[in-house]
Amino acid sequence: MKYHTFDNFSALTEALSQQWLDVIQTTPDGSSFALAGGSTPAPVYQRLDQLLSNIDAHNPIKLVATDERWVPDQDTQSNEGLFRRCLSGSAADKRWQLVSLKNASSTPEVATEAINVRLNEQLPQAFSAVLLGMGADGHIASLFPGAPTQHDDLACLAAVHPQTRQSRMSLSLPRLLNTKRIWLVITGAEKRQVLEQAIENNLPVASLLREAGCTIDVFWCP
Repeated sequence: MKYHTFDNFSALTEALSQQWLDVIQTTPDGSSFALAGGSTPAPVYQRLDQLLSNIDAHNPIKLVATDERWVPDQDTQSNEGLFRRCLSGSAADKRWQLVSLKNASSTPEVATEAINVRLNEQLPQAFSAVLLGMGADGHIASLFPGAPTQHDDLACLAAVHPQTRQSRMSLSLPRLLNTKRIWLVITGAEKRQVLEQAIENNLPVASLLREAGCTIDVFWCP
């Protein structure tokens, strides 16, 4: 791991979004990114949206959620809906394409094989970067403690939140690891301690740390 420490989330947002823009601009043949949902990274997405609106380059960009709740995009809990709202300016300019983790199936379990086919067809190469958050329990995407991190050799798997029992679709750990860069965004002393003790506690994020084929850049602020 390599820590990038900031005084506040505004500074973190600026640094990460600029690094993200650099990747996009230096990849003329197209870039792809798997993105965490939730409120924490939202300012990063909003800042990238501003930056994309101020450049002339139209290098192809593909986005996919690291995990998605089985709800409509209009639901406030939808990560894909979050991306559309935060990146609305560049969406209008068709700067990026979203590869959805959802379809019309009744449950993620029913949809898994179809979504796997979609991912393999539309995102066959390694991601340019994966942007992850981490829960206080050490989970990443929707890979929770004590639950599977992959299903057969598929790029995705159905998951259930251990407390709310909410149904989700998640990228599998092997698919998350198939990337050139990993950006892990965490805030607060508690999560930093969880991350630093993850290996000895065998949390899901520990598998990421052990198996990553690239440096994990940790963007942290108090």
